[in-house]
Amino acid sequence: MSKDKIISLLQGFTIELNPKVRFKLNSIPLDSKNHVYITYLPDALENDILETVEFVSNQKLTPIPHLPARTMIDLEHVKRFLSEIRKRTDSSKILVIGGGGDQKGNIQSSLDILESGLLSDFGFHHIGIAGHPEGSPDIKQEIIDQFLNKKFELSKIKNLNFELVTQFFFNAEPFIAWCEKLKLEKIDLPIRVGFPGPASFKTLLNFGLMSGVGNSLNFLKKNSSKVSDLLTKTSNDEMLISLSDYASTNSPLKSFHCFPFGGFEKTCLWLNEVQSGSFSLENDRIKLHKKIF
Repeated sequence: MSKDKIISLLQGFTIELNPKVRFKLNSIPLDSKNHVYITYLPDALENDILETVEFVSNQKLTPIPHLPARTMIDLEHVKRFLSEIRKRTDSSKILVIGGGGDQKGNIQSSLDILESGLLSDFGFHHIGIAGHPEGSPDIKQEIIDQFLNKKFELSKIKNLNFELVTQFFFNAEPFIAWCEKLKLEKIDLPIRVGFPGPASFKTLLNFGLMSGVGNSLNFLKKNSSKVSDLLTKTSNDEMLISLSDYASTNSPLKSFHCFPFGGFEKTCLWLNEVQSGSFSLENDRIKLHKKIF
């Protein structure tokens, strides 16, 4: 049954929190099993990241900070950053990414950080790495593939606990094809799928354009005629059903991560309702028992 599969996929979901949004929050309406990724964008102040880690931790939730390689000056900077995080949380989880913007120091890629051993030194034993189901507008596909292979080999050599955390997209087919390709290549890392939370079509389109999410953005544009009101909040229920069906098979898709493009608090509430099964399915549409958006 599709409803049961959706509930299963969303168990233990995670959500993204931008430090700029954190300052507007008094609390986070989540269960302790649902963890919070903390973005570290190129223009962010590091102290804001650290304050957000502390805020999430004080909510009795588990923060998962982003660690962007391009933003780090050198491994000493990485060490200081990890040390400051450790003062604020006992979370063993972190997401190591290449990051955006210009390279600020001598760290070439996230692989430099992963190979340094610093994550283990500071007690980070559950490590997210970036997954790119539709490639990246900034990096050639062959380089993405090369680095993923190197990271996978590193995980085997050093017995590291890696999880692939993907960028968001709007069409399940390229994601499923990517997962199947990884299976053929024997890259058996668990995958946490990045999903765009309920938002207006206009907002989704804008975020898609900024992020350059590739083929599924074309899918979104082609289906714009189906949207009667570009400003009405909507969720991609058909894609969620497709992903939950795929997760119920022998697939590497194990977990769910949400990008709250329609607002952080309301997206938390929407996720809570779906995770708890407080919805019905009508013609491949999720109908919550209570109105959130």
